[in-house]
Amino acid sequence: MAGTSEPENTIEPKPGSTIQSVEASWRLLDLLGRSHIPTGVTELAKTLGEPKAKIHRHLTTLKRLGVVEQIHGGDRYRLGWKLYQLGQVAFEHFDLKTIAEPFMARLRDEATQSVLLAIPTGIEGLLIANVDYAAAGQPKISGVPGTVVPPGVSSTGRIILAFAKPAQQNEVLAAPLKAYTRRSITDPATIKERLQQIRERLYDYASEELTLGISTVAAPILDGNGRLLGIVSIVGSVQFIADPPSQLQIEQVQRCAAAISARFASTAYEDLSPR
Repeated sequence: MAGTSEPENTIEPKPGSTIQSVEASWRLLDLLGRSHIPTGVTELAKTLGEPKAKIHRHLTTLKRLGVVEQIHGGDRYRLGWKLYQLGQVAFEHFDLKTIAEPFMARLRDEATQSVLLAIPTGIEGLLIANVDYAAAGQPKISGVPGTVVPPGVSSTGRIILAFAKPAQQNEVLAAPLKAYTRRSITDPATIKERLQQIRERLYDYASEELTLGISTVAAPILDGNGRLLGIVSIVGSVQFIADPPSQLQIEQVQRCAAAISARFASTAYEDLSPR
């Protein structure tokens, strides 16, 4: 009607409708999923253009179902463990994991390092698969599926940020970044420069940024539209992955990422200029 308007993200345009209630819950979960920190009721209500009481009712129901968690009894919420469990089931049937694992096994054997696969969830990374390398006399270094990788810090985190929207990049870099070790890169200007390099060269590396003694080399998995689908990386001791890594290690990781990306119609690595 003339003279009236509805909020763009209105959460429940048809009160009392079961379908609209499901849609409302999904929009709320989607918003929580895109936030890199637990979010308060007030902020959620403001973003969705709805009364706090209505948002609180939805959150109460979702909390009871186990798909959202309330942080320390306060008014801030995040996605819950139940969603992760459902996601794990979905990933078992998700093409990326299924397609990637044979290439990851080949990379493990070529690089003689453990190989990890992560996907972007908002501006964070979620580790969804690992192919471990073990050798006599050497400690096994790997990652645990379900581990969340923070944005900006680490090779995986920077690759996700490099392919994120500018607004998301600005949001992350505007806030102080946590230094996990003395080697963590937290300077916004330095990270911005690194993000540009990542998009041009299609790889990144990190040495002792999240854990002392551990290094990684990572490359993006892209689809035919240049969208980031995932990140494949090798992880190992600084004894075997130097800072900077060898050209051979970079090429090994990129070949793996290129092979997986090609299955999703990406030619990004074909267009990459020879180094």
